[in-house]
Amino acid sequence: MNAGRDDDHRSESDDGSPDDDGSDRGDGSRGVGGGPGSCGRRPYLGVVGAAVASAAGCLGLGSDGAANAAPDDPGADDGPDGGSADEPDDGDLGTRHGIEFDRVLDAVDDLGLDPSGNDPVDDRLEDALSDGTLVRFPQGEYLLLGEVVIDADRVGVLGDGDARFVLPAGYTRLLFNYDPVPDDVLIENVDVDVRPDDTTTGIRLRCRNHFHIQDVEFLGRGTSESDGGTPSAFALAVNDEDGRGVLRDAVAKKGSRIDGYKEGNGRIGVWVGWSNKGTVRIEGCDFREFGNNGVYGSRTPGNVEIVDCYFLNNNATSARISGAGSYVENCTIEIDLSRYTGGAVDASDEFNTRAVVVEQGVQREGAPPLPAGAEIRDCTIRARSSPLSQSVVEQSPVARSLVVRDTEIRCDIDGTPAVRRGPVGALPYRPDRRRPPPPHWTELRNVTVDGDAAGGVAVDLRLAPGSAVIDCDIDCPGRDRDGVFLDHSPRSAVSGSEIRTDGHPIVVDADLTTPLDDHLLCLGVETVLERFGDDGSGVDLTAAVPFLRTLGRTAGTERICLGLGPAVPSLPDAESVSNSLRISVDALDGDVPIGRVLYRP
Repeated sequence: MNAGRDDDHRSESDDGSPDDDGSDRGDGSRGVGGGPGSCGRRPYLGVVGAAVASAAGCLGLGSDGAANAAPDDPGADDGPDGGSADEPDDGDLGTRHGIEFDRVLDAVDDLGLDPSGNDPVDDRLEDALSDGTLVRFPQGEYLLLGEVVIDADRVGVLGDGDARFVLPAGYTRLLFNYDPVPDDVLIENVDVDVRPDDTTTGIRLRCRNHFHIQDVEFLGRGTSESDGGTPSAFALAVNDEDGRGVLRDAVAKKGSRIDGYKEGNGRIGVWVGWSNKGTVRIEGCDFREFGNNGVYGSRTPGNVEIVDCYFLNNNATSARISGAGSYVENCTIEIDLSRYTGGAVDASDEFNTRAVVVEQGVQREGAPPLPAGAEIRDCTIRARSSPLSQSVVEQSPVARSLVVRDTEIRCDIDGTPAVRRGPVGALPYRPDRRRPPPPHWTELRNVTVDGDAAGGVAVDLRLAPGSAVIDCDIDCPGRDRDGVFLDHSPRSAVSGSEIRTDGHPIVVDADLTTPLDDHLLCLGVETVLERFGDDGSGVDLTAAVPFLRTLGRTAGTERICLGLGPAVPSLPDAESVSNSLRISVDALDGDVPIGRVLYRP
């Protein structure tokens, strides 16, 4: 099968672990918004040592400002880049990122940990992480032979300079885990080296109200499996509905293999599952080349905010979200396999590169449907080359509504829609994913769609009544490519937009059982429709075609609405929902729609 063809298949439990916390399903994300440059994860740590010394054991650092430079070196793994200095949190030397510490211990001077990477440090580090303790790691390499379990509140690890956790070859356990659920946990400014052979790890953190992870970079490509699948970079959750956890400036430039979906057990960047009831914010991160989603955040009743991130070449999708309170904002997302750094790609099975997927996720027995309201805003999305991309932005068959606004989408992949609303319905191979309740519409507002893709349609909306394309610019010069397809999506509207195509600017496939007084499509008369090389054979759809009629015009004739005409009941099998009438709208002559009948029963 192809990964995510109408939705992803995952063989494990919906949260990726038996106890609902994604222990082996971590989702690591490190992206930097704004474009294709790269931002390192150490913008300020030269001041850490001095601040610790002057505080006599209390830490006086920290800023919540996110990096916003763009990644420019898709193959680079471990070179720190510059940034700006942090400021103290509210002038309180014992507080960092809102977490109050009672003491700061030096990993080498106070705990006697080996910074040369020869002697293991995990047992003594775990013992040191008692309530209120921050452990500072001077520059060096620190060997871990087992996972560090966090079971206390207000604890943290902080690297000072180039601090790196190293692992032995063949290590596939977690780096950090928890038991029981702690609160106020900080992990900041450390590298995690997975470059030894057969080595993969991740960070699993679930807190009651708050965590903060910042400037964590995974070095190397994680592909090795453990008993529960390939450990992913991050598995994150917050218990309390008002709680908030932040993942900021995390980096994984060689996440796994892009063709490593592994029946849903491949490596994820950031996994946010059902145990999350609060808000997880993923900010300023850079995630590339994951085989099983860059951020998988659609199976949570909580919120997932993906902001200022950069994604490149992630299989299944780069960012996956659900409903109200979750969004992708100011991110740059690219699909371009000519820039893939992992060698030859097997795209014959479980392969499907998309930028964003919206779905309602797994709805547990007795749980209410997840609320509608997902948004994509202020993003730049480019799909340049891939053996298979179902769509660039995918509104899954199990998704509710979606708003895309103030966003640029370029698609150069033949036959691939820039935006697709999949036909609404349950997935036959996932009986736990039920047909979502309404609304099912798609709204594009101030969206630019362009690119050289040929064939297919740029905006493909199926079973999406009440959809709208408002103030958009859709330019499709590729051969035989249509602009907007409304398939059984009555009460939809196109206004204030310019749609120029080699195929048909707008195509409407009408269900013949639609009531005659229900409009199929309303067009703003200011809308510009152009079909390149049009032979002029189109006709007035409201006069010359007996199957359509004008239902009405708004005041000042600013909008014209089309409905089925009185001749429709005479069509063969008009009562059958399987039959449809397909028309194109190729131009507007004043307020007169000009087009063609493309199919009739």
